[in-house]
Amino acid sequence: MAIILPSGFNITNVDPIDARFSVADQTARLGFSAANVYEGLVVYQQDTNELYVLINTGSYNSTVGWQLVGSSILTGSFAITGSNQFVGSQAITGSLFLIGSSSFISTPAYQTNDFFLVRNTTTTLKVVTGGLQVSSSAQTPLQVFDQNNNSILNISQSGVVVFATQSANPTGTAPNGAIWLTNSEFYVGLS
Repeated sequence: MAIILPSGFNITNVDPIDARFSVADQTARLGFSAANVYEGLVVYQQDTNELYVLINTGSYNSTVGWQLVGSSILTGSFAITGSNQFVGSQAITGSLFLIGSSSFISTPAYQTNDFFLVRNTTTTLKVVTGGLQVSSSAQTPLQVFDQNNNSILNISQSGVVVFATQSANPTGTAPNGAIWLTNSEFYVGLS
């Protein structure tokens, strides 16, 4: 039961009003008594300069009962379900695979910065309002590969488009706009 105070506290020392608010280390944070914890308890851990909130009173004495508040680095495998919104810059070191349908907001009403798909010393691939932009100092800045990692389309620095050659002539009528190359034949699908 809460105690009603007619006025606020007037603290005259540097200690926190509640000894649970700031602890020396993880051992102290996990060492509280079951009678002294509640869901939502916020504790500052001095040795790591991290802020934790108790999310499960049944696991108050285990790391699984606490959640780190603020920024963190996630390593290993993890799954995120539902809708998520990231605010601020996000950096992914290594590969990022998007499985299923994906969409990126690129309308001026929502876009504040370009969305970079690839950004390294030689190539920048980014989603900009109205399209996809590729910038590169590489000899072949844009290459498209099939599922077997065979090159099927290349665009050189000077703008020359190189299509992969096929091993056989097409059967039937080529689709409108299609281009088909073999070692000795060139086909264009016209209506």
